[in-house]
Amino acid sequence: MQNINDINEAIFACVDGSKFSEAVCDYALEIAEQLKLPLVLLNTIEHPNISSITNLSGNLILGEREDLLEDLSEEDAVKNKETRTKGKELLSSLKAKVLTKGYTNVITLQRHGTLYENLKDFEDKLRVVLFGVSGMGSLDEEMEIGAGVEDIIRDIDAPIILINKDYTPIKKVMIAFNGASGSVRALEEVSASPMFAKEIKRYIVTVDKNIQKAQDLSHQAKDLIQDLSLNCEYISKEGEALESILDSIATNDIDILAIGSYSHGKIKSALFGSFTTKLIKNVKIPLIVLK
Repeated sequence: MQNINDINEAIFACVDGSKFSEAVCDYALEIAEQLKLPLVLLNTIEHPNISSITNLSGNLILGEREDLLEDLSEEDAVKNKETRTKGKELLSSLKAKVLTKGYTNVITLQRHGTLYENLKDFEDKLRVVLFGVSGMGSLDEEMEIGAGVEDIIRDIDAPIILINKDYTPIKKVMIAFNGASGSVRALEEVSASPMFAKEIKRYIVTVDKNIQKAQDLSHQAKDLIQDLSLNCEYISKEGEALESILDSIATNDIDILAIGSYSHGKIKSALFGSFTTKLIKNVKIPLIVLK
């Protein structure tokens, strides 16, 4: 059986049992097949340290307090065991699904800690990372950004794909290009990389309040694409970026969107609270983020 330490590069599908775990696996499998790389199914066991037993130890006498603390410890142990068991069952189920589809280069991995910590541990092996936008802790009907997503996007050096819908085969990719370094990488990665097959149509959208500037950006994008055999369509739009991109996605029935984001070290506000966050919250198709 192949070990994680024996591989140099892999597609990491981060699954936690939330509603997008199956879709994360399916999209990751499509990319792993395309790149001919191992598929790692990673389940992270996080410890929220929240007990269902109300902690009133400060109001109890010594013997009662010790009994309560013992109960709390036993409850945590039971919860941890249940979480580990459910995670292993999830990994086993998803691996069986992948094998049924004929892809045998798959590794399952369960680790403690946070997803961010685990991805940092394997950063030198990450080719692409996929996970669901909303984790198991998100209970609202409205899409919420799962805990830790900000740190992962800002600090993990690999293409990140956020999954927010059930799987559908990728046939059309849109790249939002504004000339910044992140969008240049997104354009180069998605247009030239074998991550997506050549026959998949690529749409490059440029937006500015001045249509001439949008068209100039479109010409810049054309110059950056070296492979003239790719099926590319260039869209220049005048107006607000978010509204224009969402309209272009709907009009062209796009399956996945690629964007670039800035990397400003530990300055959280540089990414979140920005245009990237607005896209994550409003785009209804998977989103590739590169920096």
